[in-house]
Amino acid sequence: MTRNWRPDPRQYAAQRHPDLPWGYWLRVDPAIHGVIDEVGGLWPSLRHYFWTHRLSMPDKGICPVDRGCDVLLAILHAKMNRMVGYEEWVTDLFGESWEGQRHYMSWLYGQGLIADSQVTIEGEAAARMLAATRPLDAPDLAPLEFPVSWNGLDRCVTRGRREQIMAAQEAMGRALRYRFVREPVADRPGIKLIGFELGNNIPLTRVLWTLTFPDDHARDRLFAFIADRLDRWQAWGEMAAIEGSRAFSEHLLRLKFADEPFDFG
Repeated sequence: MTRNWRPDPRQYAAQRHPDLPWGYWLRVDPAIHGVIDEVGGLWPSLRHYFWTHRLSMPDKGICPVDRGCDVLLAILHAKMNRMVGYEEWVTDLFGESWEGQRHYMSWLYGQGLIADSQVTIEGEAAARMLAATRPLDAPDLAPLEFPVSWNGLDRCVTRGRREQIMAAQEAMGRALRYRFVREPVADRPGIKLIGFELGNNIPLTRVLWTLTFPDDHARDRLFAFIADRLDRWQAWGEMAAIEGSRAFSEHLLRLKFADEPFDFG
């Protein structure tokens, strides 16, 4: 009889420390290049061990180890930090491939990294490990914490608290190569996308995209949406730098209305 098998999400917490990064049990020997697993197997790196041994993925071909691990980290990171609808997943993370999104999320479910639409304990441990083992020259990626969001219309009641949260969200992006900031544009409240050290001959700071608003409350509503997706700033900045500000505006508009239900009254 053929038996359908998939990892039990509860098994990892029963066998491993749930608060430590995935793979903490491996050993490093200064005399040997690589890491050693529990049965004496030698692996080029912790990422190789996770990708090829745990996930049974090839280490060469169309999806090299680091590329595969970084894509997985982006998906787990987004899943851990916000509620993402299917259409936004497809539009922003899967190149508008609905079949690709369904296949990838089914793969994560089968691997036990996602269960009941949530990242499992092992998935969270894997995300911590993948974030800690990124190459030094890898593109920017957001930290794994986000401040609590705010809700409701302003009417000047929540302005102090809103400004505190907005300032904290801006501060998290200051170390990134591509960052969004709230700055006036032509004396109106605005948001700018700024790229730092862009250009081959003379790297300069460049404003890649701007948008103005009638008031600061309208500006901060969109900025809150953008800041909740801090892990996408690198990809969005590259889109604006390569494809232009209009392409990014269209992409952002599709994201903002992704998964919105029809309301016929």
